[in-house]
Amino acid sequence: MVKERMEYRETEYNTDLTKVHHTNYVRNSRAIVVLWAIFTCIFFILNVVVWIQPQWIGDTGDSAVAGFFGLYKYCVETSVGSDFICNGDFISWESILNSYFKATSVMVGVSCLLSIASIACFLLFCLVNTATVLRICAWLQLMSGLLITVSCIVYPGGWDHSQVRQVCGLKSGSYNIGECGMRWGYALAIVLIFDAFILCILAFVLAAKQANLLPEIYKKEKEALKD
Repeated sequence: MVKERMEYRETEYNTDLTKVHHTNYVRNSRAIVVLWAIFTCIFFILNVVVWIQPQWIGDTGDSAVAGFFGLYKYCVETSVGSDFICNGDFISWESILNSYFKATSVMVGVSCLLSIASIACFLLFCLVNTATVLRICAWLQLMSGLLITVSCIVYPGGWDHSQVRQVCGLKSGSYNIGECGMRWGYALAIVLIFDAFILCILAFVLAAKQANLLPEIYKKEKEALKD
């Protein structure tokens, strides 16, 4: 009985139509994995840009002083028409304005490390099966997305600093941007949140949908017959 079932499965798989469908499925699956890998690399680049650029919030037409602020670096115009003077360095911990900006800098920085770790995991494609690598990268991307999410929530807590009020006005405070406005760095960070979760979900789905060279039931029955 087992032998008959085995012969039926093997005959079914060896039909030309089944082989063509299976080959196309494997090819399409690998193509999607390649696209996912490309977007993962793009996510890392944008993550680094968000971390280093001091363009999270900045002056508007109503601001008394021109200036803009990032996670750890900020630039302020000393007088009308003069050049911006920038301060703040992630290596020099004391130069960061307050604990909120410090925490945000660390979290986004760790997010960058997780992003590059997921890219480094691409080397594992040569050592372990694709589904395992995708799951590892998915968890790294999930943690990266969560860190950026928390960063975007925590960052406005530091807007009550005197240096921020110099640019954004006395009405500015924690979670009150005053006369300043959101710059492209903050907006890009919010976009990266959705990007990270989309990449994470896609990686989990791809890991679950990875095609085997032969149908799983065929493999099991063949092993049972050998036993």
